[in-house]
Amino acid sequence: MNLTLHDRERLRRLLDLSDRLGRLRRRLREGSSAPTTGEVSEEVREIAGSIAAIGLPGVLGRLAADHHLSPPEVLVLLLLLNRRIEGGSNPLSGREILTLLFPTAFGVLSGAALLTPDGALRVCGAVVAEDADAEDALEAKFRLGDDLFRAIEQDASPRPERDRKSRPYGSPYEHLADLGRVVGLLHRRANALFEVDPFGHHAFEEAESPAFLQRRAAALLERVRERLARTEGAGEYPLVRLCRRHRLSEDEALVLVALLLQECYYGAPGLEAVELTRMVSRSEEDLLRKRALFEPAGTLRREGLVEVVESPDERDPTPELTLSRAACGALLGGAEGKGADPIDADLRLEFHEYLKHLSDSDRFFRDLGR
Repeated sequence: MNLTLHDRERLRRLLDLSDRLGRLRRRLREGSSAPTTGEVSEEVREIAGSIAAIGLPGVLGRLAADHHLSPPEVLVLLLLLNRRIEGGSNPLSGREILTLLFPTAFGVLSGAALLTPDGALRVCGAVVAEDADAEDALEAKFRLGDDLFRAIEQDASPRPERDRKSRPYGSPYEHLADLGRVVGLLHRRANALFEVDPFGHHAFEEAESPAFLQRRAAALLERVRERLARTEGAGEYPLVRLCRRHRLSEDEALVLVALLLQECYYGAPGLEAVELTRMVSRSEEDLLRKRALFEPAGTLRREGLVEVVESPDERDPTPELTLSRAACGALLGGAEGKGADPIDADLRLEFHEYLKHLSDSDRFFRDLGR
């Protein structure tokens, strides 16, 4: 969501304060001309007071509210934001950060709790340690999380009025690819929420908050709905038609997209039911309720859209699921219904190439949700 002109002005003023923190950090390293401890303390207090007066717009405000960030934690974010803008991904040591914000020996030691693995900044993924196993917060190196930096960058970037409205879809493939990004975000949410890695081949370098990922997935889903509403003939898009015919829920539609991408992009036949259940669940309670999605009486299996891959162990508690031939053909534009022809090689290759050459991603799953 774009910031209002007022909020963009507030963000500009916050970035000016971020610059002041960066300049103060550099002055501390100048040796003989460095400011005194009292001067540093006074300027940091003044900056903190200005931040409180301005308030936090956009993603910074949502992050601070969701994770109850304290004023010193906000100062850490602004300092690392300045470092990211001026020095790329070069991190700062915990000692550099804490010496600036708490310019006394006692202050440095007591402030170290802000940078520990169980501190709010690292739990939510806003701050990332270069060495996740480092035990000494003073010696460890820290940087702003990539997702947070991209979100702040988007808040700061004005967009022409014509781009603020959601564009219509140009093809059903574009619609499926957008939903694929949603699926990727939901898998990442599951990783963070249930502490698992359902896609072992896809490693993320930083911790991410389930709430943060949920907001991004929800925003992207809303954009999908807006684009569909603006698209002439969207009612005949394969997934839309399939959902209407079988009265599928949003969760069931996302399961179909996840299985389609698994086959078309990775060439693997399916995913375990437990992975898919985690993907569409927001909590432990939700996880228990949504196991019913994959029961024989559930819509997906009852309607012949999803099939169980036979296992040599009949007692297997986590069966692997795959799209039926009919569902594959329907999603990629083929005939609907049982007995439909299997998805042919040309269609599979065409969709794979479409994903591969998306204009905003070199590798589809590496840049999910950007």
